[in-house]
Amino acid sequence: MNYTRCLIVLLFLVMMGCTGGGGDELKGFLPSSDDVQGITKVGRSQVYTGQKLFDYMNGGAELFYEYGFEQACVQRYQSPPGEVTVEIYQMDRSVNAYGIYTFDTQGEHPPIGQDAAYERGLLTFWKGKYFVRVFSENEDLKETLLILGRGIAQKIPQEGERPDILASLPSRGVVENFPLYFRGMIALNNFYFLSHQDVLSLGEGTEGITFQYKPEAQPLRVIIARYPNSSKAEEAFQSLQASEVIKEGILKEGLFLGKSRRGYGGAQLAGDFIVLVLDGAASKTVTRALRSLSVAQRGGQG
Repeated sequence: MNYTRCLIVLLFLVMMGCTGGGGDELKGFLPSSDDVQGITKVGRSQVYTGQKLFDYMNGGAELFYEYGFEQACVQRYQSPPGEVTVEIYQMDRSVNAYGIYTFDTQGEHPPIGQDAAYERGLLTFWKGKYFVRVFSENEDLKETLLILGRGIAQKIPQEGERPDILASLPSRGVVENFPLYFRGMIALNNFYFLSHQDVLSLGEGTEGITFQYKPEAQPLRVIIARYPNSSKAEEAFQSLQASEVIKEGILKEGLFLGKSRRGYGGAQLAGDFIVLVLDGAASKTVTRALRSLSVAQRGGQG
């Protein structure tokens, strides 16, 4: 009898672990009416774990899974001018919370969490391994959204680390404030379409950044991918050469140069990195850009 009871308890604990413990930690981050005057909760908070995120967002869940989604908590609030929705997403690591934040950083950047963006009724920010969205159809609720965001950020106990690959950014010439940090082709293709095929072999353990680079008059598109080791990077470089991303490509002095969809493009294998420059007005422009990037210069070391 005792053995049976212990087995039942053990199974219960395992099930709780598989469902994220009901999202109690995430619920604890939610503001209350005492935290923000003039708002009341509408219904109960909803927790989505594992593949259940498809039940909440049928069209965008794949992006979250690519960034290591673990669980989410959603709560709606009512204020006199309108309704507000709070979404708190827990990712497996802080770099992935940062990554999904960089997917859309348009607007102003209020000091909330570790980085935040607000535009037309939508506030997003990240802190630790959490990514948060607070939004309303009523743009007059901006101040309420900011207050809710600050309250959530204060309840998240720890900050997280930004990806090390950000050190590969050039010191000048980067157009965007927040280059996209990606973990797979879903994020990359939705931000900047490269190919229907996974030509960069963005498998597990691979990460990357993409940004507009303007070392001269014309902005270029740069994609930097880092692989678990140099062998994986070399395989991906061969895959890239065999694709149609760079047409009529010629490998010369370590650079693979040719035509791209919007002009000229080039790529370089540098240790466990691949550096890709696209949309150049001339091949020499692409060549100069590749030579100027620090990752290519140091051969991916350091």
